Amino acid sequence: MMYEDFMKLAQDSLKPAMKLAENNTALAVKLVQAQADNAADLMKSNLDHVKALIETKDLNVAVEMQQKYVEALNDKLVSAAKDNAAAIEAAVTEAGKIFEGSLAEVQAQAKKTVENIEKEMSKAGKKAA
Repeated sequence: MMYEDFMKLAQDSLKPAMKLAENNTALAVKLVQAQADNAADLMKSNLDHVKALIETKDLNVAVEMQQKYVEALNDKLVSAAKDNAAAIEAAVTEAGKIFEGSLAEVQAQAKKTVENIEKEMSKAGKKAA
């Protein structure tokens, strides 16, 4: 009985770590995918911009195009940074929830385990007497 209680306590105490690992893996996949998508989009928009500049004969138009491109690029980078920050914040919030809930569960299970062990030891002491 004591062994089973210890094993259950050990398994229960690992649940938060497993949930946290899943949370971190999902975050990493999301961030990597976002980076890949952003890199592909930036390369395409850069190539399109260079092609448009090459075809432009008017220097004033080229300067205006460059300014608009830089502004659009800045907006994309800011948006990507905000999206990444939001994903990280959501993961941190989820991690906090995991630990809050699991800490209460582990404490309750530990208390129950200690009570069961005390009962077993009391029974064993009575039998020995």
